[in-house]
Amino acid sequence: MATTLQLIMLALVGGAFGQANNTDYKLLLSSIVQQLEGGLELHLRSPEDGDLDLVQFLMVQEKSSIKISVKKEEAPTGAEVLRHNFFVFEDAHQMQEILTRLVNTDGFYILALENNTIEDDVILRDFAADVWLQHGHSRIYYVQISQQSVLLYNPFKQSVVVVQDAKTYRRIYKDLEGYHLRIYIFDSVYSSATGDGENKKVLSVSGADANLAKTVARQLNFTAEYLWPDDEFFGGRLPNGEYSGGVGRAHRGEVDIIFAGFFIKDYLTTHIQFSAAVYMDDLCLYVKKAQRIPQSILPLFAVHADVWLCFLLVGLLGTLVWLILRALNLILRIERIPDGARITKTSYFGAARRIFIDTWVVWVRVNVGRFPPFHSERIFVASLCLVSVIFGALLESSLATVYIRPLYYRDANTLRELDESGQPIYIKHPAFKDDLFYGHDSAVYRRLDAKMMLVAEGEERLIEMVSKRGGFAGVTRSASLQLNDIRYVMTKKVHKIPECPKNYHIAYVLPRPSPYLEEVNRIVLRLVAGGIVNLWTGEAKERAKWSIQRFPEYLAQLDVGRWKVLTLSDVQLAFYALFIGCLLAAIVCMAEVLLRRKRATVNKI
Repeated sequence: MATTLQLIMLALVGGAFGQANNTDYKLLLSSIVQQLEGGLELHLRSPEDGDLDLVQFLMVQEKSSIKISVKKEEAPTGAEVLRHNFFVFEDAHQMQEILTRLVNTDGFYILALENNTIEDDVILRDFAADVWLQHGHSRIYYVQISQQSVLLYNPFKQSVVVVQDAKTYRRIYKDLEGYHLRIYIFDSVYSSATGDGENKKVLSVSGADANLAKTVARQLNFTAEYLWPDDEFFGGRLPNGEYSGGVGRAHRGEVDIIFAGFFIKDYLTTHIQFSAAVYMDDLCLYVKKAQRIPQSILPLFAVHADVWLCFLLVGLLGTLVWLILRALNLILRIERIPDGARITKTSYFGAARRIFIDTWVVWVRVNVGRFPPFHSERIFVASLCLVSVIFGALLESSLATVYIRPLYYRDANTLRELDESGQPIYIKHPAFKDDLFYGHDSAVYRRLDAKMMLVAEGEERLIEMVSKRGGFAGVTRSASLQLNDIRYVMTKKVHKIPECPKNYHIAYVLPRPSPYLEEVNRIVLRLVAGGIVNLWTGEAKERAKWSIQRFPEYLAQLDVGRWKVLTLSDVQLAFYALFIGCLLAAIVCMAEVLLRRKRATVNKI
């Protein structure tokens, strides 16, 4: 209690003293402390350390919270996240005791030395190098109180540099002096790696992500050491609490930067962090493409059902209009047009039947044997002919199109239709199940979430199984269907459901914390803002379209480079219609002959 009161009094009365003795190195430390998030914890050896000018100066900082701990035995073994720490030592030899306790890599440390000699400079440099190798710790400020200087270790030059301002740390990581960084790239949507499988050595990388990695390496001046990818590329948290794939490597600190696109989401670990978002992508579902419509009934599907319905309705409506015109002409006793033909009296039913037949004859663009005897009716027939030409042209062009571009039965285009089909959903990455459908109030999403099953890909890929067998849906990125698996889409083997349940920002992964994050983000954001990343991804999509030329079996299925030659099988429906029409005509003809004979027999009797 007495120690705490003493320190509080020192903090209160030391303000004026600190203001009167503000040296440059103190102001430099003040700007560093204010620039970083989190409070500062002062680890004092004894209450007497509160008399030091530097300690009193730090205690009166307004923009950072101060926590004071006094312990004579030894320094604490742990620290709070985002809590920065200050230690004071007599010389560099005494500072060696804290080497194994610098575990809070989320924060920064200020290690102050009261006394300093030339020999201590060598010990200080070796100590800083050991901290970098053991902990990867980058933000440790060494204060030489006797020389009134602040130092930082530059691991790329393996030397200690004097801090000139708060931006000195950032300048160190702008030029890595050819330092070797462990880069992880695997076969993904916008990246691929080729190498020696026996020696597990990556020889080259390509793709938009690889281009960006090479650009960052060139700008930051480091040498990329590409790591051989794991069997599970992305990885995630396993049931036993361990991590696999790229997430596991970043979690364990076995990699410096992963230049492969990861969804920005929770991977159930706090030991990784994401770069700035590079691009966006959808997580979509795909099913087997619906069967092709047989050519024998293809003309029926040449136009949409609403066009056929409109065609029938217009034919019936035209008959009704013609009947109304005929009734008005007869009621008003309009003079007939003389055409030299003999006028025969017919019943009203016979006239209506004749009008019905003539209307459909005109509507299907067949010549009318006899024109109506009134001007108004002839004008109506002429307008009906013009409309029939438009409909006929539409039907003919549609027929020509469906023989060039095959038609298929209707596919599932919404998640509700997929749910109604009852197909299970297979996934190959456990990360897909975390939040693809989870957390939504929709009953459809809940039912789809219950249908998801995690499967392992063997020799046959999941999309290959969907295209051959069907009966279930798969999950993949939308860009993957546009790049790696575009041949399945172009050859109508799989169908992507347009309604995608998730949209993600894509970014790169680094261990947490990483001293390279700020500079990597700076370069990435410039490339994104300048449209370079969009250029690279666009080129990848265009190359994927051209790559279809490398697959002869798909070219044969697409009929690329060949004209469509119509055969008898393509006009089956026409022959079926002709055969049925002839059959009906024969039946009607026989019925008329039988009826005429029956009437003749009755008349003789």
